[in-house]
Amino acid sequence: MRRFLSGLARALVALAVIVVLLGGAAVGFVYSPFFRFPTHGDYPDPHIRELIWPTIACPSMLIPGGEMVMEVDLREGKESGPQPEAVAGWRAWVTPSREELAGLSYGLDLVGSRTGPSERWPEGSREGRSGEVWHVAFRVPGEVPPELYDLHLEVEVRGEKVQDRQPHSLAVCDDSDNHFTFITLADIHVHERNNSAPASRQSDKGISGDGEPLFLDRVIEQVNLIRPDFVLMLGDYVRGQRRPGELASEYAKFYSRLLDLEIPAFLVPGNHDKYINGIDGARYFEENLGPLFYSFDVGDCHFTCLDSYQWPSDDRVVMNKLLYMDPKKWKGQVLEAEDELDPSTYRGQLAWVESDLAAHAGATLRVMAMHHDPYTDDGEGTAYKTDRILGLALPGGGGKGRHALMDLASRHGVHAVFGGHLHKDKIGSLPWREGGGETIYSCQTCVYFGKGGMDRSYPGYRLVRVEGGKIKEDRKS
Repeated sequence: MRRFLSGLARALVALAVIVVLLGGAAVGFVYSPFFRFPTHGDYPDPHIRELIWPTIACPSMLIPGGEMVMEVDLREGKESGPQPEAVAGWRAWVTPSREELAGLSYGLDLVGSRTGPSERWPEGSREGRSGEVWHVAFRVPGEVPPELYDLHLEVEVRGEKVQDRQPHSLAVCDDSDNHFTFITLADIHVHERNNSAPASRQSDKGISGDGEPLFLDRVIEQVNLIRPDFVLMLGDYVRGQRRPGELASEYAKFYSRLLDLEIPAFLVPGNHDKYINGIDGARYFEENLGPLFYSFDVGDCHFTCLDSYQWPSDDRVVMNKLLYMDPKKWKGQVLEAEDELDPSTYRGQLAWVESDLAAHAGATLRVMAMHHDPYTDDGEGTAYKTDRILGLALPGGGGKGRHALMDLASRHGVHAVFGGHLHKDKIGSLPWREGGGETIYSCQTCVYFGKGGMDRSYPGYRLVRVEGGKIKEDRKS
């Protein structure tokens, strides 16, 4: 018996060693530079050119008679250096975004212009690196009715006329008080048919025979019928991980659906939106949608929108490793903090968030929006942590920044944090550091069919009602 037990122990040790070696080899294979999707594809002509704010994904909301300061970059080829000085004849007008109102047009009243650093694209973002931009103030005449509008701009530069437009970038509202509703949408995942892989199963549920995302069309129809004051989109608008080069075509389909919305929409990026597959999704986002992080106000309520997928480009390249079709990293990461609980060490986006929240300490309602919720499940930060099997670290996670995000929310009295990524509904809370309130962490299910359409789960979204600057209802639909 002793000899048998000794032999069994040796066999188990040998088996464990083999499992660890095979697991290590598998992880090493995933992290190897082989079988990556292409990274130098052709980019479409950008939708954001001279008129860099407001944009389709970072619009302006005004009441009739309100003033808006557009940001304009008139440098040829976006070269570094100052803006051209030979500029004259600023003119702007708006046309309704809805087809039923085609033919209407309203001119805006010029207030003034100047140059200076961008106030809408934070330092480190695409336009935040440009040194200076034109700030051009226009007033919306009082007779312009409440509606979502396309914004048009014309200016003479070096003796030549330059025209640009941003669709769905100006919402004229009935009022600017602290009573409003908004809908949050997460994890839309526009994708092609036949998108399944052995380790990433995906049905064709909700996709038409010619590859159109019918599930998204239905959601947009519902949002247009509900008519909230705005939509807050929480990332993962595409998939971009099944076939080489498909990210650009999926982005094109998603952008076309944004044009079907009759409600202003504010977008933050998710991990899929910044994957590299033919094109770099991060570059596409900034060239066509807007800043990766920014803030906006509705009445006295302040919204801070973040990029929670700050991984190096090498970690964002999609790979085809037989059963595995993903980049090295897909979970959350927010850089840069030497000590996540010491704001004096914050740099980059985190330093900007610290400054943004401090500047709006007097806001009636403070909200943060990001794709990777730092709290769910129950403080574990599942959207950031490393998953393990038999002690082996799996790809995807291990990102930094979640403790800094929760500390920011606690110190600055953030009322709510909205996120997605986990494809499930979960709500938790943490008290503010100085007392007097708590931060609600709202993680939500996806707009497309969960688990790749392989189970009976159904798409959903949240309808949030704010009264007097307080969230009164957070309802799943």
